[in-house]
Amino acid sequence: MGRIAWVGLVALNGLTVGLLLIPLVTSLMVSLTPSEFVALPTDRISFRWYEQFFGDFRWMSALTNTLVVAGLTMTISVPVGLLAAITFTRYHLRWRAAANTAIMLPLFVPAVILGLASLTFHRMIGIWGTVLSLAIAHSLWAIPLVFVVLKGTLQGVDRSVEEAAAGLGANPLRVFWEVTLPRVAPGVFVGVLFAFIISVNEFIMSLFLATPRTRTLPVAIWPQVRYLLTPIVAAASSVIILITLVLLGVAAKLVNIRRLVEYR
Repeated sequence: MGRIAWVGLVALNGLTVGLLLIPLVTSLMVSLTPSEFVALPTDRISFRWYEQFFGDFRWMSALTNTLVVAGLTMTISVPVGLLAAITFTRYHLRWRAAANTAIMLPLFVPAVILGLASLTFHRMIGIWGTVLSLAIAHSLWAIPLVFVVLKGTLQGVDRSVEEAAAGLGANPLRVFWEVTLPRVAPGVFVGVLFAFIISVNEFIMSLFLATPRTRTLPVAIWPQVRYLLTPIVAAASSVIILITLVLLGVAAKLVNIRRLVEYR
């Protein structure tokens, strides 16, 4: 009975993964069609839509904006998430539960509300219409994720090594730089990748904040889907999918993702 249950569980997991992969595989296949219409390739494949995508200034501008915003999102969210994780794991906080809730709260707030609030606030302080505006908004989701990853990583560091370094006369900054940081470096890099992935795939807040000059790739795809649906949309979507898969693969090679998630 135990083996039957195990086989059933494996089959159920395989079915679940397969259902999740169907849209991704379909998008990749459609991007290779030679047809003018959205359809799966039949007799042959073609890279014409990728050639059109990479040869169009508008698409390239959107892709560039996406990568720039993702880079800024990493720059903002990783230091903030790391500082918060250090504070939670190395110091006693009086309002620990409230602070933890405040950090994680953006993950549970609808993107429409975050987008509208960010638009109002960013217009008020004068940064709306810049890539920085988009990066700050994306960081609202990236910071909690980076915090969770690095909090779990820091909890796995042997505190006795840090205490020994401090006992030998090293100041807190040197202890962190020479003892703690090398041990949590894989987690930091995973946090960097996750922040990048969150930003690259974010759409709703970007739709609120992007202008024609700063629109990202998901925002550029949206009108094509609504008004002029061609396989170039699948090619653009596939570029995002491939970037995401590559980064997730790198992250999975660096650390045990399952172990980090268990700390949540």
